[in-house]
Amino acid sequence: MIFTGEIKEWLPWVIKIRFVIISFVFAIDYAIHSLAPNPANATSIRYLGIAVILWYILSLFFLIYNQISHDYLLQAYLQIYCDIVIITAILHVTGDLESNYFSLYVLTIMLASVLLPRGRAFLVAAVSFVFMGAMIELAYLPTIYPELVENYPALQFLATASTYTPDLKTLQVKISASLFGFFAVAYLSSYLAESLRKAGRELRDKSGQVASLQAKNENIIQSMREGLLSTDLEGAITELNPAGAEILGRQMNELRGGPIDVVFRGWADEISSNPESISPLARQEITYLHPERGHRILGVSSSPLVVPTVGAVGYVYNFQDLTEEKRREAEYRTKDRMATLGRMAAGIAHEIRNPLASIAGSVKLLQSISQLEEDQAKLITIVSRESERLNKLVSDFLLYSRDQRFEFSRVDVVTLLEETLLLLEHHPLFSPRIRIERKFPRRAVNMLADADKLRQVFWNICDNSLKAMPKGGTLTVQAEEMGKLARVVLGDTGVGFTSVQLEKVFEPFQTGFEEGTGLGLALVYQIIEGHQGSIHVDSQPGKGARFVIDLPREAAPAMPTKAGTAPALSDFR
Repeated sequence: MIFTGEIKEWLPWVIKIRFVIISFVFAIDYAIHSLAPNPANATSIRYLGIAVILWYILSLFFLIYNQISHDYLLQAYLQIYCDIVIITAILHVTGDLESNYFSLYVLTIMLASVLLPRGRAFLVAAVSFVFMGAMIELAYLPTIYPELVENYPALQFLATASTYTPDLKTLQVKISASLFGFFAVAYLSSYLAESLRKAGRELRDKSGQVASLQAKNENIIQSMREGLLSTDLEGAITELNPAGAEILGRQMNELRGGPIDVVFRGWADEISSNPESISPLARQEITYLHPERGHRILGVSSSPLVVPTVGAVGYVYNFQDLTEEKRREAEYRTKDRMATLGRMAAGIAHEIRNPLASIAGSVKLLQSISQLEEDQAKLITIVSRESERLNKLVSDFLLYSRDQRFEFSRVDVVTLLEETLLLLEHHPLFSPRIRIERKFPRRAVNMLADADKLRQVFWNICDNSLKAMPKGGTLTVQAEEMGKLARVVLGDTGVGFTSVQLEKVFEPFQTGFEEGTGLGLALVYQIIEGHQGSIHVDSQPGKGARFVIDLPREAAPAMPTKAGTAPALSDFR
């Protein structure tokens, strides 16, 4: 069975072939007439020209009709049978049996085998034989049967102008050979055409399956949430999926052709040192410098890209951004450790506080009833002062270890910051060398929060900033709305944190200042967590610190915050 789509594809090609054949036929006959002029052939060349012109006109009609009609099977029949008629006329005007263009019938049968079903190709062969036989019989009828012409003078016009006079036997052999040839060509050409059509359909089906499989694989790769990067055997990057581009912060057009070492340092050396190995490389965790997000922790594994018939043609790298996962793991470990330590320390603090009160009371009583020397009085004063400091430390720690209770109301974050900065400007450590830079929006930043707790957060951070800038500097305070979040940024130009300090900055008793208890930032974290918010620190030694606080504007916690929870380095960017 022939599909309409196949006929549609072949028809324009057949029309073009027809133009070539027409031009070739006329050119050959005209060249023969020009090289060997024969006055007897002048009439035939004129009639041939008429037939060729008619054939050209029909071909132009077929070309136009092909553009405006969608009945392609009808077009195929019209073209084939019109060709048979024109070819018969050309054979007649070029000498009948002496004509050189009998092969045009064969070409027509072959084209019919391409355009039409196999059975119809045999029909075209039969019609071609009928037209050819009728043409020959009529052309040589007066010569073979002169008595017929004598009895019917009206048949005289059928007499051929050719000087060639075949006998009946020769004519029968010619016609029989043509019959056999036409049907042999129809059989072979239709068989080959049918085989080619079948192979073409199978190829299209396979191509469709391959294209579908490629599209499916491409969609899978494009939809992956993990990064996928491929290289050749020399380590030159060839492909990168969208998730990988997002994780790396780089685009494929800037990485294509570059070495893998640009992305994953050290991997190119490993490949070049062992190029024959096709075993998968073990998963590694590396530090990657993101163009916008700084240092990130990536988990990377590699495996060879193998083509079954060729072997290894490159490597495939699968990678994920583990930064947040590592942060959560560290946070969970730290929270668990701090919760345990908090419960234990709270119990110890209670046990310390009772004997400490007895010691302080005894020292005061001793000071009032005894006549002490000067050195003894100094010792008593030191004991009393240190007892009070220790009592304050225990009280602060008990406050930290106690469950935090919150009273939420609608507050303006900008107003709370302004009140905090007003108190800060009267702080004993505040000096003219310290400048406060405010970056507030024109409208209020409203949210549900515990106003007193937030004031304590802002005060503790600003107090630390003053201590971190003993020689002066700039304190930058910023507030803004970010959709459902309210963001507060407090930054200074002070001494900053070392990497060791930054790792434990929110843990209790981690102070970098004299006379500090180390509980201020631990309480800050506890309060922010109670507001279901987040806080992180960016800092480098000697370049100051920047605290970024994100608080939900509407959500409020349903349960009090438990003591003894604090983050580790993974909370920081």
